[in-house]
Amino acid sequence: MNIFTNRLKQTMLLAAGLSLVAPVSMASTWAGTANYKAAPGATGDEAIVGPFDTYDFGSGITLVQFTSATTFTAYFQTMVDGHFLNNAGINVPELNISGTGSGFELTVAATLNGTYSNFSGFQSFSFTGGAVDLYFDTTPDYSFTGDSGFSDGAAILSGTVTNGSGVISPAGIGAEQLDLNFSGIFGSYDSNVYAPAINGGHSIFSINLNNSSLLSGINSVLGQNKSTGVLAAVDGSIQLTAVPVPAAVWLFGTGLIGLITTGKRKNSVA
Repeated sequence: MNIFTNRLKQTMLLAAGLSLVAPVSMASTWAGTANYKAAPGATGDEAIVGPFDTYDFGSGITLVQFTSATTFTAYFQTMVDGHFLNNAGINVPELNISGTGSGFELTVAATLNGTYSNFSGFQSFSFTGGAVDLYFDTTPDYSFTGDSGFSDGAAILSGTVTNGSGVISPAGIGAEQLDLNFSGIFGSYDSNVYAPAINGGHSIFSINLNNSSLLSGINSVLGQNKSTGVLAAVDGSIQLTAVPVPAAVWLFGTGLIGLITTGKRKNSVA
């Protein structure tokens, strides 16, 4: 059963005297086409989608393991539930978001490393490394409760973490951003699928430690038992770039006075 809602969560940070600038605005946004009919293992019931510039993710699960007093490793998995161009949804009926049935699915699996600290009840963190893969699968089979089906397809987009940071409030909600490199020796994209070239990406996520409806029944994430860390529900998107994303301008500090998460219903194109 599909447990996801078609909603895009926007996160606003309220800060005293701080200017928050999204680094993707300083990079060249990619707008192109994905020919999933040319993906490895394609059987003909896929789609050619484009132009688009953003993958929107359905609600996902992350497990954070605190490996020391200042370091952590996070395991994350989700699925793609939409393609967007300039914030407008694109109708792709062949994209399967239920984990069963016909069509094709796109899933994401990631392992992230970083450091964290606490201030005034807030927990801030910075990413120091990691890897993210987007998989194409012509047999939809992902399952959060089964911890399966997220990485058994063909990786058509693979990236390394180049920068990132985030914060979680005492209420158990928060936000994070992540910059990725999809080019070079440690990153790649399937040139049979994507045109033109993709070099980077920028993701923004909302975090909810208290989403009992989604977290219930989850026993592990990417093979890591939930008893080894903290589970959280994560919802976000990735905007692709034609050049690697520069160093992020994402400020967290003692001026942080609040965090508000609101929901915005997506627009879809018929």
